[in-house]
Amino acid sequence: MPDPEETCPARHCWVADAVDRHGAKRPGLLVEWRPGVTSWEGRVVYAARLRPDGWLLVEEWVPAALLTPA
Repeated sequence: MPDPEETCPARHCWVADAVDRHGAKRPGLLVEWRPGVTSWEGRVVYAARLRPDGWLLVEEWVPAALLTPA
């Protein structure tokens, strides 16, 4: 059973250069870090406008330079 005193690792963040390429930062949820080839990467979940009639949920590894704390 998880320790109730343990803090949740997920953090709110802003994702630049989102996969929908609209140029707007998207609000996201950072859930994990890993070392990348040249820098750290964060696994984020965010909504992106990938279809003309709606939004889809995206989960991807993003370079740390594209993530801003919310």
